[in-house]
Amino acid sequence: MSYCKSCTRGLCLLLFPCLVSVFSSCQSAPEEAADPDNLCTINFSVNNYEQVSFDDVSASSSASGATRAVATDHPSTLAHLIVAVFDAESGKQACQPIQHDYKDYERNYNAYPKFSVTLPYGRYRLLVLGYNGSRQCNIASVTRISWEGDYVPNTFYYCEEFTLDQNTSLEQTLTLKHAVAAFCVEAEDAIPSEMKKMRFSSTAGGTALNAKTGFATQNTGRTSDISVPEDSIGKSNVMFTAYLFLPEEQINCNYNVQALGKNDAVLYGKTFSDVPLRIDYLTSWKGTFFETSEDVGFSLYWDTQWADTISIGQ
Repeated sequence: MSYCKSCTRGLCLLLFPCLVSVFSSCQSAPEEAADPDNLCTINFSVNNYEQVSFDDVSASSSASGATRAVATDHPSTLAHLIVAVFDAESGKQACQPIQHDYKDYERNYNAYPKFSVTLPYGRYRLLVLGYNGSRQCNIASVTRISWEGDYVPNTFYYCEEFTLDQNTSLEQTLTLKHAVAAFCVEAEDAIPSEMKKMRFSSTAGGTALNAKTGFATQNTGRTSDISVPEDSIGKSNVMFTAYLFLPEEQINCNYNVQALGKNDAVLYGKTFSDVPLRIDYLTSWKGTFFETSEDVGFSLYWDTQWADTISIGQ
């Protein structure tokens, strides 16, 4: 097994780090406020909210759905940006979460990354989420963030405490972290006409994020289905990517990956044992998939589109 460390230039090309500038200015409070001098309106401006686009499924051999193969100098806007503020002591939300999505970007891209909340002086925890996909995000608490249907999107986050008072810095710069590990299977052979979806079942990891730790809230594994678009049928070199929150920075787990047909009938499948997963890393396998199941071995190589890529191959 060999391993290549990332270089600074490659890391910058990969991450397009999401920087969030936070600045505050005091203003008059509403009449019902007990102490109007202790209220401030805080404005959040997300500067670099573009990331290299990764879908659950993409075909590198065609323009249709080829988002996995997008060049690093052509990033796309994160589908959603959310800012939530919590009381640092009670853990309760201090205000309603504020969300922008790609439709806001299309209507007014200058306003897309900007947020504003009014808060009394105190100690708070700021949560910023950037993610892709169309599923609804549920922020039960800062320690449990999940998506409908146990979906795990490509997710970036920032979560830290801050104190708001007369000495609060007028401008702060924050960096969103990558929250997920990913496992990608690239089928070199053509997708069969009877195939409907690809199913990834892991024995470890989870579907909910604890933003305080950056890890999964549970370590029970995840089963996720990726539907196959009609325009991918018959195409080769199609990539299927499943995201996962990890219980720690790096783990090994088993994956069972199956190609399913009508009524979830299993058409083909492979078992991947001791798959190395790491947050901010893409673990990938490339080979002939649509044949008899078999175990596979591992090797490592460098990829400029993630912090690093772990490749497992035959």
